[in-house]
Amino acid sequence: MLLNLVYGMLETISNAIYTTVATVWSIEQAAINLMMSTFLFVLGVACHPLMLIPMLMGVYYILRNCWYRRGKSPRLENSFDSDGGLKAGIRNMPRTPRLPAYRSFGNLSNLDNDAPTDD
Repeated sequence: MLLNLVYGMLETISNAIYTTVATVWSIEQAAINLMMSTFLFVLGVACHPLMLIPMLMGVYYILRNCWYRRGKSPRLENSFDSDGGLKAGIRNMPRTPRLPAYRSFGNLSNLDNDAPTDD
């Protein structure tokens, strides 16, 4: 009697584990199939002969704009026009902000900002 009870409990636990693993495996397979079919559908649409020409033209347009902007970055030497004045839209600023020298901060023990005392 006790042996049948232990056997039944072990069988129930075994069936529960098998069912859980089979369910997780089925969900994983369904997700993989969905991802693969979606990828193949998108690939089929993108590589369709009617879509190849507009897609290649778009890639060319984007790359050309990026290359054009990268090549046209303003330089500090070229920021002056022929009259010696600055060109419109180009600021004459160094590339990195400069902090004043350490000694130009003044003496920190000098408290000039305090309220005046009545002597």
